[in-house]
Amino acid sequence: MKGWVLPIVIGVAIAFTIRTFIVSPAHVPSASMYPTIPATSYSNQAFLLENKLATEFGTIHRGEVVIFHWPDKPSELLVKRVIGLPGDTVTVTQDAVYINGKKLIESNPDIAKTNGYAVGTFHVPEGHYFMLGDNRTNSDDSRLWTNKYVARSEIVGEAQVILYPWRSIGLISQSVSATPTRS
Repeated sequence: MKGWVLPIVIGVAIAFTIRTFIVSPAHVPSASMYPTIPATSYSNQAFLLENKLATEFGTIHRGEVVIFHWPDKPSELLVKRVIGLPGDTVTVTQDAVYINGKKLIESNPDIAKTNGYAVGTFHVPEGHYFMLGDNRTNSDDSRLWTNKYVARSEIVGEAQVILYPWRSIGLISQSVSATPTRS
């Protein structure tokens, strides 16, 4: 009996450590990142695999899809794309995004070509980030929140793999050629 207890305890400890500190599943309850992260037609949700190490030890970069605690309701996790970095001035118009006066070129075809009517200029404080959903006409993101910016400490991981819906299993694009250029 003692021969199988230790391997089970070790296995549970390893699984707990991996889930807590390295990777864990995440839930996307809306279509705000559609079609980058497709939702199911009947439940409007997707399931992802998040990489906690990517944001814990790496640099957060523009264009990265991250999972974070929503500033307006910290008990809730959201998934959005990082657009504004600390110190940036982000201007969102109906048809473009500007970073520090330079037009943001987003070559990823999954990102909406229009931003809807949620427009404005936002000054990202140090240690914080400005987030947008890829489905910008249907995204509750930094433009609409009471607390507009996500603190670095509230980012819990990078959304890396779509696990569900089954037809969409695969890697999530973290690179959107999101380099501001002169327009």
